[in-house]
Amino acid sequence: MPQSPHILVLGYNAWDVNLPVESFPRQDAKCEVSDIQLCGGGPGATASVAMSRLGAHVRLISQFGDDLPSRTQWAELQAEKVDLSLSPVAAGYESAKAVILVHPDHGERTIFWSRGNLPPLEPATMEVHWLEGVDLFYTDGHDAAAAVVLAREAKRRGVPVVMDAGSVREGSAALVEQVTEAISSEGFAPALSGCDHPVDALRDLQQRGPERVAMTFGRRGVLALMGDAVVHVPAFNVNVVDTTGAGDAFHAGYAFARASGQKFLPSLRYGSAVAALKCRERGGRQGLPTVPQVVELLQSGVLHEVPTEFLSFLA
Repeated sequence: MPQSPHILVLGYNAWDVNLPVESFPRQDAKCEVSDIQLCGGGPGATASVAMSRLGAHVRLISQFGDDLPSRTQWAELQAEKVDLSLSPVAAGYESAKAVILVHPDHGERTIFWSRGNLPPLEPATMEVHWLEGVDLFYTDGHDAAAAVVLAREAKRRGVPVVMDAGSVREGSAALVEQVTEAISSEGFAPALSGCDHPVDALRDLQQRGPERVAMTFGRRGVLALMGDAVVHVPAFNVNVVDTTGAGDAFHAGYAFARASGQKFLPSLRYGSAVAALKCRERGGRQGLPTVPQVVELLQSGVLHEVPTEFLSFLA
């Protein structure tokens, strides 16, 4: 299993303000919290950090502004050895920002976010030679028109194309057609397909083009299609402090394993381990693990049981 795959990422970055809050305060109240954490966020950028920390060579294509949050995150990504040479900087624009309220008892989070006013990545500026020497192309579904250009070429070259299918947005359907593997959130595939049942939604997703499809359900684990069979991959039972970035970590772990030559189900298990380890610490990036930490959890970790609602349609 290669330890340092080359991964090209096209995705979204944001600046996060993360704070512990047990409940929404009454109007016009002042509430002291134990701490306020500032760090970079966004699915594509956080996945890039996760894959770099696992040992991958990561190049990120993401639009940045020149405001303080963008400059600060740029420095943070460089410190994590993420190559930003393909990321444009738009002078005079505001970057995306998010305020994340995390319940201190169970780690569930609520996110308030603003997209900022950054212009989208233009499809005409995407260069297919960026894919030379790449083991995997990764997209978080943002800037879908630009992602389609690179996904289509990567697929033609036989390079795996992994999509973090988090939310349906403009261009999602066209992008799904060009990826080799789509890992859906609990909401993406049902929203795209119009199918309420997760298995029906997964089958619809696969019929659109991806060879491999799965759907994540947090601590309830992952459902995946293996031919006509439905398979459940359980989540690891850890002490959850903060679920911020758990999905980004899962997709990053999955993509790293696939780029390193792992098969489908082992890669889903790897993604589950990366996500679980991230959730043990505050913030979207603080707990992102190294390979030895992932291997240790895979070998000795405790798993959640299969949810009863999944038993009726599992293989």
